[in-house]
This record gives sequence, C-alpha cells and structure tokens, in this order.
Amino acid sequence: MIEQLVMHQKDFAIHSRNDNPLTRLEHIEKLEQAILDHQSELCQALYEDFKKPEVEAMLSEILPLMKEVRFAKKNIKKWMKQRRVKTPALLLTSSSYTRLEPLGACLIISPWNYPIYLTLSPLVSALAAGNGVTIKPSEFAPKCSRILHSLLAKTFKPNQVSVIEGGPETTTELLKHPFDHVFFTGSTAVGKIIMRGASEYLARVTLELGGKSPTIVDNSANLQEAAKKIVWAKFFNAGQTCIAPDYLFVQADVYNHFVRLLKEEIENSFGKSKDAQKSSNSFARIINTKHTVRLKGLLENALANNSSLLCGGEVDVESRYVAPTLLDKVEPGTEIMNQEIFGPVLPILTFKDLQEVVTYVNNHPKPLMIYLYSNSSFNIKKITKETSSGSLSINDSLISLMNPHLPFGGVGASGLGSYHGEFGMEAFSHKKAIFKQGWGGKAIKLLYPPYNEGKLKLVKNLLKLP
Repeated sequence: MIEQLVMHQKDFAIHSRNDNPLTRLEHIEKLEQAILDHQSELCQALYEDFKKPEVEAMLSEILPLMKEVRFAKKNIKKWMKQRRVKTPALLLTSSSYTRLEPLGACLIISPWNYPIYLTLSPLVSALAAGNGVTIKPSEFAPKCSRILHSLLAKTFKPNQVSVIEGGPETTTELLKHPFDHVFFTGSTAVGKIIMRGASEYLARVTLELGGKSPTIVDNSANLQEAAKKIVWAKFFNAGQTCIAPDYLFVQADVYNHFVRLLKEEIENSFGKSKDAQKSSNSFARIINTKHTVRLKGLLENALANNSSLLCGGEVDVESRYVAPTLLDKVEPGTEIMNQEIFGPVLPILTFKDLQEVVTYVNNHPKPLMIYLYSNSSFNIKKITKETSSGSLSINDSLISLMNPHLPFGGVGASGLGSYHGEFGMEAFSHKKAIFKQGWGGKAIKLLYPPYNEGKLKLVKNLLKLP
C-alpha cells in the first residue's frame, strides 16, 4: 500500500512541475480553510492531549500557522518564477537561470510538542513546492493525530496529501520506501536514525532537532523585562518547546536580584502558592507519564549532586504535573546539564566574565537557539561572532520564530537544513540550474583538440578575466 502511495505522489509531483501559480495557491487556500473550519476542534484536541491552555494553543499553533499560510499565499507567484542570475564574462552572450521544481514524494514526520503547527507548517512549504506528501504524526498526541488524519483526508486526495498514523514501527516501515525528501522534527537521537533510514534511497533530509539552548543575562540588561520574557518562554507549554531556554547564565553581580525577579514573575504568571500553581489554567501538563518520570529523575539527580531548589520542585506523576522550577548551584556534570530538559525546570549558572559563557557554549554541541539579554554592544558582538547556533535572539525569546523572512533550523547536533517562508519552499524543492548558450558559444571551438601552444596561451589569458 505504501509503495503504491509513494508512486502516486511522485506522479503528482511530476505533473505539478508546470503548475500555474493559481493552482498552488488553491492548494494552500484549501488547507487554510480547513484550519479555520476546525479551529475549535484543534484546540480541544490539544487540551485533551496535554491540557494546553486555549490561549497557548492559539498563540503557538494556530496563529503562526495562519501567518505561514498567508505569507505563502502572498508570495507563491514570486517564488515559482524562473529567476535570471548573473553570467561571468567568460561565458559572454549566454544567459543563466534558476527554477524551483518539486522534489517528488515527501515524508513529514512530526513531533508531539506542537503537533498541529509542526505538522502543518512544513506541509505549507511542501504544498507551495508542488510535492506529494505523506505525514506521520506523533503517536504521543493521539487526539491531535486523529484530527489531523480526519481533516487532511477530507481536504486532499491521497496522491497529494496522506496521513499514516502509528508508532515507531510505522516510521521504520515508511523509511523503507523511496521518498525523495524526509522532513523530521524531534530529538537528535531519533534524527540520526531518520538520516540513516533516508540514506537507503539517497533522500534529501531536513532535520529540525533541539538541544540545550542557553540564555544569557548580563549586568547591562533590562532585568525586569528579561525576567518576564524568560519565565514566559521557559514555562510556555510547560517547557516542552525545542527553542525554550534550557539553562540560564546570569552575571554574578546581578544574580541575586535577577533570581528574585524570576520568582516574582512565576508567582505573577501561575499563582503565589504551590496549590495555585498546580491548579492554574495557564500551565500545561507533560505529554505523558514516561516524560514526567524522566523529568522527575533529572530533578532528583540534580538535587543529589548538590543543586538546590530556588522554587518549585513538585512532581505529580499521576496528573503529569511538574511545577515551574528554578535550580541553583547546578554542577556541569549532572544529567540535567547534559541532556535536553524539555520541561519546566530551569537550571541557573553564574558568570563573571562573558568569555566563560563563550567557552562553555563552544565546548558543547551547537544549540538550536541562543538567547542574549544585554544592552552592551560589545557583548552582543562577542556572542554573535564567537558562538555558533541555529539562531541568535537578542533581548527576546521565542518570538523570532514568527518572522517568515528568517530561516529556522539548527546546526550540527541541533539540526540540518532550515525552513519557513521562502526557505521552506526551497527546502522542499530542487533548484534547477538552466544555462542557455548565445552566439558567443561558437568561440569555444577555439579550445577544442588538437591542442597547441596557441590554445595554451589563450587559456592562460582567460585566467585574467574576472
């Protein structure tokens, strides 16, 4: 069945190479209307899977998705247009172009933490590029998986978009088939498995992974604003965000003051008492028991290795609740500093000189995001030039994701490739080079065999051309 589906989707992509932009626009509009028609059901599914507050569901799943859709609608004609590029003097009178063509049958393997947005956002790019698409949603968000299956089945024919539900065994089976592109969002460990599987058919891959994104606060920052933004970003979706601040570096001379501000902001956001925070309707739950137990273990390991609680620390495995937690005196060798936390626990470290932070970051796998809160042009320049990450966000957290003019993706262990906006269109396309020879092409015969001293001299003179 999958074999036939892949062949039908390849055939769809072949026929869409010569699409009129209006055809692609129609496909994107169908998806847009389906999202709008099922908006309340999508939010309900998110709540049932992990009690995501409706405001967070709208803000993190529906709003950015609709922005992506509408940006694609506005620009699809321009993106599809064949573009002329420069031709060097050596090839005088010829002309050169690039043209984006669909790759064929594409496989999107989506995660559970933002199961609507991180499934349908890459789909927007794949539709804009003219591909056939198979989607494998995460089994950890079953309500969302089911509604995605239903919604897309009603909106598209299987040769264009098809959803196949299941667990890891389904992903393994899908990777046995000749997809042209595999787009995966998830952990680095699974990303390596996906890449190995895709290599069997030399499929292109986009890996949107994660890692430990550091947040840096120096003594020039607006501390009140930084505390508000960091608490919002860290505990949004209960910390289950690939670009959430994973750990915090605070300059030593503002550390105590900044910790007080963080505690105050947690209380302002979720309640002053432990009971109030647990019953807050502004705080999501962990996706399942397994991940709750994992977070409990990370917390216990940190506390057993001399870390101390600044606030939070409560874990209720049965209700999948982990309180908003701040940790102090965290040892670099503890488990919580050596794996992505992906939950509402924020370790805090101090630094005196920014070079300490640069050295620490550069001695660890490259993060998906670095957040820097600073008003020092020297410090901003230092972090920009001396560290490597998928993205750098200065004086804000999370919201850079909303700019479709910026590529989103990791580097090294945090990912391979990028998407959003035109970058998404390119990720799901082959940029074909087109060269058209002009009348000057006749001169190239002067370089054909048999070779002689005159031709050697001509080649050496050609080296002088720009």
